[in-house]
Amino acid sequence: MASLQKSIYFNSETYPIEVKTDFSIIRKFHQELPHYSRTPLVCLKDVATQLKVKSVFVKDESARLGLPAFKILGASWGSCRAIIARTGIPVDSSLAQIAQAAQDEGIILFTASAGNHGRALAAMAKILGIQAQVYVPRTVHDEAVRLIRSEGAKVIVSVKDYDGAMLEAFEQSSSTENGLFVQDTAFEGYEEIPTWIVEGYSTLLGEIEEQLEEKGLRPHLVITPVGVGSLAHAVVRHCKSGSRQCAVLSVEPESAACLYESMVEGAPKTVSTAETIMEGMNCGTLSSAVFGDLKRGVDACATVSDLESHQAVQYLSQVSVNSGPCGSAALAALQKLSDTPAHHNLLSQDSVVVILNTEGLPYYNTPPTI
Repeated sequence: MASLQKSIYFNSETYPIEVKTDFSIIRKFHQELPHYSRTPLVCLKDVATQLKVKSVFVKDESARLGLPAFKILGASWGSCRAIIARTGIPVDSSLAQIAQAAQDEGIILFTASAGNHGRALAAMAKILGIQAQVYVPRTVHDEAVRLIRSEGAKVIVSVKDYDGAMLEAFEQSSSTENGLFVQDTAFEGYEEIPTWIVEGYSTLLGEIEEQLEEKGLRPHLVITPVGVGSLAHAVVRHCKSGSRQCAVLSVEPESAACLYESMVEGAPKTVSTAETIMEGMNCGTLSSAVFGDLKRGVDACATVSDLESHQAVQYLSQVSVNSGPCGSAALAALQKLSDTPAHHNLLSQDSVVVILNTEGLPYYNTPPTI
């Protein structure tokens, strides 16, 4: 079998991105959610020393709002913003007002997910006092299904892949009275709610900026995992807006590198996927709303193997960072960038690097070493 390994793709042309959204409303909304607090920014001194850079930090999203992933930030704002639009209440309504409007309308939330987004949406439905139905693709592990159900959602296991499960969820929501489809993937005719989900991730990036400012630092490089591209979209919109000039490195599984291939092609490209321990990134098609900004804002694209991700999980556990394969992929990508002779000035002795650990440790099968 031919090797799946790909060299890092460097994007020679990035540009500023204009952003007009008032993120203060979103931050205030998140602060109303139960157990809100800033997630840790953990310093990896040994990694910084090894790579000969100033600092390396991990933004640890393994315990965000009581869930083991960052997804609740997007799922909460996306679903509530959609409820606001459906019911006509003011955008700055309180969480209690949004919940009451959703209950009065009898809204049922629908989505498709490989795990964390579905669990987050189910948790948000529980907070709001409404129902949720989550469709999961055939490759999802039984434990992920159990965890989504533990939040009170009805889970439907599809016989199809992620894209097929998403279509099933969309069709069912459309035929259900008061059904509301809340997906982090945009496609033709469905782009508004995914845009709100991207906006929800702004809280994570605002926290990073605050936490670094408190240390007298600013980021030079942010490394973000990519599935359908929603988090990466939020990252480039933050890093390339205003006066910021922060570089962005994306990372995907070798077996599901839809952004990488799209960047090489210069246009969105769907790829075939295969089983990977990075289940939350096992996506063959980018959200239709993201590629324009990603092409403008991503400085480099990396892919990593299951083994590289697993080894990064093991390292992070040794420094008390609870990371799953999707989150640890960012550390593996940093190592790969450092090993690339011409890393196009993305790393220097003055670099402050931030890795996004997007999830806590789920169950997965350990990949073979050969």
